[in-house]
Amino acid sequence: MVDRSEKDKFLILAVDLLQLSRTDEEDCWLRSLYLTFVTTRGCCTLNQYHQFLSGIKRVVKSNYLDYSIISVEELLDRPRNLTVECSTGTPTKTDRQLYRKILSGRFVLTPLSQNDQISFIQLQDNTGSIPCQWTDFSRRKLIYARDSWCILSSWRLVKEGQGTNYIEVTNFIQEENVDRRRKEIKVLSTTDVAVILENKDKLKPGCLNVIGEVSCFSEIIKIKEDLVFCIELQKKVTIIIKDRKYLHWHDLLTPQKEFLFLGLLPTTLYKGTPQEKKVLVPWKKSDIFAPTVENIEVISLSKWLKENCKDEKISLLNPKELIRVSEDQEFCSYQGEVTNVDLENFGLYQLDKTVWLLLSSMSYHHSHRSFHLGSHVTVHNSHMVASKQVPKICLLCCTCSCIRVSQFSDLPPQPKNVKLSEFVRCQLWRYSFSSTQMLQFIRFLISLYTKFTTLCPQFNWLLKRYMTDSADLQKRNYMEEFLSTPHSCFLYKSTLEMEPTCPLFPTLVLCSDISFDTKAIDRQGHNLIQSLRSTDRLNTALYWLYHTEDNQENKTQVLIGYIDFSSRSSKILLLDDTGCHKCLILMEQEKELHSLSSLNGCLVAVQKYSVVYEKFQICQYPNLGSYGEEKYVSDVREELYLTMSLSDMEVLKENKRTRVSGEDNAVRCCIIHKESLLLEGVNCGQPRLRFTAVGYFLDKSWSEEKIHGFVEEAVKFWDNRNETNGISKQDSDNARGQGSQMTATHILLFQGRAVQWYEALHPGHIYWFSSEEKLVPDSTNCSQQSLRKAGKQAGGKMCICVPEDLWVTEELLNFRCTQLRCCVCLNICPVTDISEILKDNCSAQIVSLEGRIKSRRHLSGENKPFYMKTCKSTCSQLCVSTLDNQKISLVVSSLTGAEEVVVYMTLNNISYPLGLLPGHVIRFHNLERKISHSGSVYCQYVVISSVRVLSTESQHLDGEVKNKETKDATSLWEDVPLQRLYEGWRSPGLTRIQTVCHIHNITKLAFKSTCLNCSSVIHQGTCTNRLCDPGHGTNFSASACFSVDDGTSFASVKCYNTVVQRLLELTDMEWSSLEDAVKYQGDIFLTSNCSYESNLEQFLQLLREGNHLHQPKNLLLQVDKHHTSREILQLDKHQNSREMLYNIDKASISDFDKKTVDLGCGKQETRCLPVPQFTCLDIRTLDVSSYIVHNLKVSSKLCDS
Repeated sequence: MVDRSEKDKFLILAVDLLQLSRTDEEDCWLRSLYLTFVTTRGCCTLNQYHQFLSGIKRVVKSNYLDYSIISVEELLDRPRNLTVECSTGTPTKTDRQLYRKILSGRFVLTPLSQNDQISFIQLQDNTGSIPCQWTDFSRRKLIYARDSWCILSSWRLVKEGQGTNYIEVTNFIQEENVDRRRKEIKVLSTTDVAVILENKDKLKPGCLNVIGEVSCFSEIIKIKEDLVFCIELQKKVTIIIKDRKYLHWHDLLTPQKEFLFLGLLPTTLYKGTPQEKKVLVPWKKSDIFAPTVENIEVISLSKWLKENCKDEKISLLNPKELIRVSEDQEFCSYQGEVTNVDLENFGLYQLDKTVWLLLSSMSYHHSHRSFHLGSHVTVHNSHMVASKQVPKICLLCCTCSCIRVSQFSDLPPQPKNVKLSEFVRCQLWRYSFSSTQMLQFIRFLISLYTKFTTLCPQFNWLLKRYMTDSADLQKRNYMEEFLSTPHSCFLYKSTLEMEPTCPLFPTLVLCSDISFDTKAIDRQGHNLIQSLRSTDRLNTALYWLYHTEDNQENKTQVLIGYIDFSSRSSKILLLDDTGCHKCLILMEQEKELHSLSSLNGCLVAVQKYSVVYEKFQICQYPNLGSYGEEKYVSDVREELYLTMSLSDMEVLKENKRTRVSGEDNAVRCCIIHKESLLLEGVNCGQPRLRFTAVGYFLDKSWSEEKIHGFVEEAVKFWDNRNETNGISKQDSDNARGQGSQMTATHILLFQGRAVQWYEALHPGHIYWFSSEEKLVPDSTNCSQQSLRKAGKQAGGKMCICVPEDLWVTEELLNFRCTQLRCCVCLNICPVTDISEILKDNCSAQIVSLEGRIKSRRHLSGENKPFYMKTCKSTCSQLCVSTLDNQKISLVVSSLTGAEEVVVYMTLNNISYPLGLLPGHVIRFHNLERKISHSGSVYCQYVVISSVRVLSTESQHLDGEVKNKETKDATSLWEDVPLQRLYEGWRSPGLTRIQTVCHIHNITKLAFKSTCLNCSSVIHQGTCTNRLCDPGHGTNFSASACFSVDDGTSFASVKCYNTVVQRLLELTDMEWSSLEDAVKYQGDIFLTSNCSYESNLEQFLQLLREGNHLHQPKNLLLQVDKHHTSREILQLDKHQNSREMLYNIDKASISDFDKKTVDLGCGKQETRCLPVPQFTCLDIRTLDVSSYIVHNLKVSSKLCDS
């Protein structure tokens, strides 16, 4: 034969094997194939050429020219992902360029070199190497294809961030090697190996060859500086892999498959387990094979003993007596498609859009990179947890769990750089959490993801913020978890032990979970119908219904969302990705650390809140039994909103624009007046909201003390101005005495997107305004009609149309003056007491007041054409007016007395205020005071008015007295000396005294039972407020006033609640019966001059006049030094008293009232001592013996002096 070159040998062999005709195109393809082959493998023998070309023929089969060989080096240089699927179909031109690449190389097993190593298996040729990921189908073939040349028939190149590349191998063929011979191997079964391990100390065996099915194996975990993973075979035979040379076994194993292990050495494990454990470890020449690759002979234990044990009479222990096999139902296996990977930084994946898989409880030392969207995975040995709540099915992985990819995704791989969360590494990997706690973690994480999909990378700090303290948690022991028999990892132990009472994470409330509760409103309607006796007021009473649900005490729930000031409806919204809700945020001036305006755009959390449902309906029910039938309802409007306190809100993430005081274009402004939010543009078909405010622009250089003084003067000036002339009159004459500075106000028109700041602006507060446009006007000429009208009403003041891009930030002053009730320091505006408004001599036309809503009803609307002209949907979306434009009538009671005033609100084109519910405390600004034809005083809500809800909590008694009642009666008497009443005149520092007095007469008795929800009076066992939700409970209050004398002075004493019970000497049963009787009759008030109609009143009158009460008693009294007449009126609405006078030595003659006394021989004018006022804290029966001894001691001291 003629000697030919290596190239010619290759070409001749290729033509022969591939059956090519040697055309120019085929010849060019063969030369390119040879050059690539030499580059990737170097010079080879003819046998190696034959193996390669045979492999090409097996993979391609036809159309060879459509394929080309690619080296690993060329693969790594590719800029994008590549997918190859060899087939027999006719490829297109695009397919030839992208999808017809043949990849050849050897699969090499490499040791672990870095923590996030993709795989131990790499495809290698002479140009380089690249990591590989495998499916379960190709993993089995890999064991006997190690270090052999293979041709990949189906694979995909995946390029991740930071230059990380790997290939996903779906299928490959191994080049045939005719020189390889199968090995003859003798092995032991796991049953026999378990006996040998149990008797290791007696037998002292060497290395063993074991064949058996893999039950489970752990992930590679780090214990101190060592990397370890464990394998468990049948019969609880355990293999510990600690040598880094054998860590690649992890990528070759598959649970529930049989494998052959060579050269394993029996040893005893002493550390990491509560008791010693006999295990197998790889030794010098250990290896792993598939049973089908080699010639295997399974020898019996007796044969092995004959060959390896010289002592024939040795007795062996049976391991079946020591090993308790774990039950099958402990573990669960599942196969499904990965449908969500957004939370993979926390080891959480979704399978089949239903099941959630948690890997973060399984400590893995290299990442699961092949978990792409669309991949099919198999989960082995997991714990399944089912729940009625979302997520309903969860798979929790432990140290015995294993996850394998059964099919790679068909979707284009997305570049990603998965970095496991710090929370997972520091908490879940370190501490033992129960399955319930892990389920709470999953539920909290899924709720966060559902609420804020874009915040996934920032969930780590939210998890740290809301996780309970982990000080009581035990640290994990991975080896003990895996080696325990039966299986008892930290997840399984929790099902047998007591669950912790405190949840690991609170429940996150989604905005979509809060919906209008129609059933609750229907119950209110049914309760209302039961109180009606006829159908006269049926449809009127059903016009407005409301219901509240409190979440005040549920600390296991938290509501998180973004605060958004709506530029359309001007309401404050709390929103997440699932929905949004209107919010009513209450401000307690003395407690707030941040302002309301600073919340715009912030992420906040709140646990104490209430959900309010309001329903308006126009109905024509013919009778009581027809309620609920939709055909009688012509129109419906529903309002759902949340009420919460600003002090209960926690800012989790601030808006970057919350502080604008340092910006160059920022303007400091003091708002002194704010008008109602109005609807305009109805006629032109472009409805929108607007409002006007009046303010002062303040210099940036002013100090806080100067700002404080100016605002205080401005508030007083406008308060006096309203009381004299009203808001719309010119004030030039009044301003002359106070300087022109108080008249330099500006009219601010807010419209468009600027109306979002309506709820954040309050009179008497200071704000920073920031905008790209200029805020201070150049002239007073106004082109807009609304501004001209506003300027005319303001007496020609300068008017500014606020830019729509305005940003507002409130400035909270740190300066505090010496006044106790400074309106600037407390961020409040002066209000007029309702008792002053009701007086005949009140001359103010515009008034501001505070009070509690006692009741609410609705009257027929006065402007029907407006409502018909305005789109109903527009009114509902913009929250304007009421349904059918009906007038609201509120009965507002005073906070300091029993006075009440009616406030009428006709909201023609005015935004509907939220929170006008019975029991709520509100503040009205700039109401119009009017007098009806019958002479009664009422107030009208007009365009210049505004309203603000201050509190939603019902208050029943004075807070100080209520706290006194809760104290233990015995502790009140401690360290209180026994004294005379007259000592109160000369001891200004005296607060409490103990005295013995005669009770002359009980002048007044008052009993009342009120609703805990709305504070309305209970009559005939039910709340008199027809719209109040039943079941809130009642509050029983009692008060009494009586006169006492101890021989040194007279005094007037008042007492409350249980002290009244002791005063009347009633037992607990009698007192409970009295409470039930008061609930039926209602408010009871007895004096010496009133008539008594009911039997209960006659009974109480007999008690009041009973001789058994008018006996000397031991009284514990508190001196009322700080009670003014108004405060006394708050405690007892029927008591009138002047302010108390103490320290009689410093009193002037005018402090003593004049009195004319008839002496029989004429009349004489004299002056009387004022009667001191006390509050009785407790009453005791007089101990005569102790009292006599005390008097003797006092008398002896006086004699000695």
